[in-house]
Amino acid sequence: MSQLQRWLGATAVVCAGVFTLSGMISGFDRAFRLGDGHGVWTPPLLELAPVRLAEVAVVLCLAFLLAKKAPPQLAAVCVTALALISIHAAVIRPSYFVERRLEVLLLVVFLGVLAVGSGVLLRMRDRSRIALAAAAEERARRDERLDMARELHDVVAHHVTGMLVQAQAALVVGEGDRARAYEMLPGIVDGGTDALGAMRAMVRTLRDNGTATATSDLTADLHQLVEKSGLPVRTTIELPSDVRPELGRSVLRLVQEALTNSRKHASDATSVEVDVRLTASAVLLSVVDNGMSRPAHSGGFGLVGMQERVQELGGRFFAGATGEGWLVTAELPLEVRA
Repeated sequence: MSQLQRWLGATAVVCAGVFTLSGMISGFDRAFRLGDGHGVWTPPLLELAPVRLAEVAVVLCLAFLLAKKAPPQLAAVCVTALALISIHAAVIRPSYFVERRLEVLLLVVFLGVLAVGSGVLLRMRDRSRIALAAAAEERARRDERLDMARELHDVVAHHVTGMLVQAQAALVVGEGDRARAYEMLPGIVDGGTDALGAMRAMVRTLRDNGTATATSDLTADLHQLVEKSGLPVRTTIELPSDVRPELGRSVLRLVQEALTNSRKHASDATSVEVDVRLTASAVLLSVVDNGMSRPAHSGGFGLVGMQERVQELGGRFFAGATGEGWLVTAELPLEVRA
């Protein structure tokens, strides 16, 4: 059964129930034709009070839920049906205080407006919350893309500088020895290929937060990052010293963000393990803590950023609870994805 059918079915059942109760109280002839109701069974007030209170509660709850959760057009139709059947019941049912019948009708309208208004306000609040969350995430993405522009020069500069030096040398040598100058061309081509790959990887990696910068010694950078984290970290780092700068920066960012998450959302953690090592085709990293106080949703975008970074580099990423804490793992390929 679809959501549309459930809302329509609930509204139909409630309307039928209200009309049936009106017929039992006022007589079905009066309920159908709005007759004078002579000879109608009218139970004592105390006998009907619980039934009427339950009826009012059901109608108001359904109207509230419709206004809050149902599709707008469907909600309008169903709420209108509930309003009409409720006004009908208030008008045709015998009143023990005839002179206050108008007040009863106004009370029904007031309660209905209150229920529907509350539902609409909560619907608007939920939509606003979703919109604000989406805007905050997009703002984070935009800010980090701007940070990328400041780092692009540092990532590609050494490639371009090498190409320029080789080209200038080839021009000088070429005046007297063209064969030797020709031998320098493959180095320039390789430098251009490396620069292009590094630039593409950098452009895809748009989630740098600018708080950590990789140097030529990634192992030292990681140890320094761990020392500054203020967490009880055990490290296992097995890396060569010549990891590509753009790859080293991504490794550093991922470890940094994982440690930040542990510090913010696992305050009860007594152990954090950082493992970074090199395989034949990728850099593998994992950060695991034993904290159990982590909320289901922290409201931040750290995991979103890490996952996007890894995917843009052509790698694999996982973050989730282990039953004894929280685990973040990533696999970053050594080859730049063109």
